[in-house]
Amino acid sequence: MQSVNCLYFLVGTNPMSSYVVADYFINHEKNIKEIHLIHSAEDSENNIQSSEPFALNLKSVLEKKFPDIEYYLHAIRIKNAFSIRNDVLSILSDSSFRENVHLDFSDGTKEMVLYSHETFKSVLGQNVTFSYFDSRRNRLKTNTDSSEKTDADSNEKTDADSSENAESVSLRNKIQISFSDLFQLRGYEIVREKGGSIFSVDFFKDFLNLIRTQENFYEYLKWKEHFIQIYPNSKKLIPNGMQTKFDDLLPLDIKIAENLKEDLFFKIYNFAPEYSFFEDRNGEFMLKTNPGNKQQDKLAETRKYISGYWFEQYAYMILKENLSDTGFISGIDLNLLIQTSRKNFEMDVVLMKGYEFCGISCTTDTTQSLCKSKGFEILHRTKQIAGKNSKAILLTLMNENNTKEVDDDLSEILEDRILVLGLKDLFPTETFCEKVKGFLKT
Repeated sequence: MQSVNCLYFLVGTNPMSSYVVADYFINHEKNIKEIHLIHSAEDSENNIQSSEPFALNLKSVLEKKFPDIEYYLHAIRIKNAFSIRNDVLSILSDSSFRENVHLDFSDGTKEMVLYSHETFKSVLGQNVTFSYFDSRRNRLKTNTDSSEKTDADSNEKTDADSSENAESVSLRNKIQISFSDLFQLRGYEIVREKGGSIFSVDFFKDFLNLIRTQENFYEYLKWKEHFIQIYPNSKKLIPNGMQTKFDDLLPLDIKIAENLKEDLFFKIYNFAPEYSFFEDRNGEFMLKTNPGNKQQDKLAETRKYISGYWFEQYAYMILKENLSDTGFISGIDLNLLIQTSRKNFEMDVVLMKGYEFCGISCTTDTTQSLCKSKGFEILHRTKQIAGKNSKAILLTLMNENNTKEVDDDLSEILEDRILVLGLKDLFPTETFCEKVKGFLKT
């Protein structure tokens, strides 16, 4: 393919693919002077929304990483073929580059792709090349035509290298993007908790290390059921008026009871007594009774951790040690609150492998219906963020049969973009991590 000095992109509602292609060309060609982002113009009469916000997001992220390139935004009317051709002709007539031009149509509507490709070809002839990024196969196809791209968008089973004229290169492991830049492409923002919280991985490191063996993990699940029987209702955490000894929370038949006492309950009591379920009454530890409303809120947070939030931290800790610290993935984060223009949502664990994004939902529930619902939710959220360049993992405590059924159901519907794991998949931890690695490699 000829050298490229001027890049054009069709920008729709998912600029992730355009970012990947831009990053590749800038680093591969080493001589990109201008980048032009062509987006749809708003047309309320025909119910067409402008994709300018996404073009602006893409421009901001690229400018931050590649500040020496000139960036331009162009709006085109996409109500019909005539308007698209006419507006693209106007863009090209104002351009100073008449050769070494490249158009990437990874994003944008089918009409934008077809008629922009046609117009570029008719005006520039042999001086323009084309590409689109096949995100399902992680391959950039160059010297191609627009019909191949629209066939791929229609989910036709086409081979990425099937065209005689097309060149194909894998971009996997060639491009990286940070979490903050990825979210910025979609106009999202990561909201960090102000002031922090005692409920952190570092704070509970001893407890999390305690349950990393299968035996202790199962013992904790056994104890958790005992705890929930004592406090079944999060709105009424403390049995009013009852004088209950703290040791009643830790029956002797739980092998790790003493460890939980030291690594969980006394850790909270010593560093943040307002979050603790018990108090010292003349040298004897008793469960609190009649707490105020503010303390009820803090105790609810403690109960939330004990009942389920620990599982997110456990998964994060194991995956960070085995995938991030070894360099297999380029990023991992925990408990992200994502702010959007419409509403906020939370993600338990997120992974980044180059530019490929994976969201993980962790649930201690064992019912198929709720787990399947969480599977749909995590896949929806990951696709919101990274489109087809996304995957999702659902970590549950379901038994083997239920796990397989939910995985089969979701994978069939969601085209193998999701992996469902149950209780038996978590141990040994090396096998658990290998299953996650295998999924991310596909």
